[in-house]
Amino acid sequence: MAIQIEEYKNMNTASKTYGQYYGRTVDNPPLTLDELVEHMANHNTPYSPGCIKGVLTDMVKCIRHLLLDGNNVKIDNLAIFKAHIESAGAPTLLDYDLGTHVKSIKLWAQATGSFSRAELTKAKSKLTYGTKTRADREAARQQPEP
Repeated sequence: MAIQIEEYKNMNTASKTYGQYYGRTVDNPPLTLDELVEHMANHNTPYSPGCIKGVLTDMVKCIRHLLLDGNNVKIDNLAIFKAHIESAGAPTLLDYDLGTHVKSIKLWAQATGSFSRAELTKAKSKLTYGTKTRADREAARQQPEP
């Protein structure tokens, strides 16, 4: 299977690109830890699903703990995981308050090693359209814009 793309129309009337079409990835349901374990166990590994699940469960707990302690965690050739804040501005340095100005904390994953943005971009040849058929796309092209 490949990365699926769906088209959408920018309906933000305040945008300079209002009315233009863009592509975005189709959000397939995420695999659960158990489904990942089963996938890994089926790749000719000598480890049992129970062993794999135990290691991955411990890894998740440790990564969460390290992130909450302010560390970034790098898994070679996959991603660097890091906490990132969204913050509102304050008029002066003395006015800036963590409780007031930090709006949320997010988890970021940045591709690293051989799984870089360049490597991902090379996969463009493997992109496919999502659930819309070619006939659906052609019919949409034939319809006049409102």
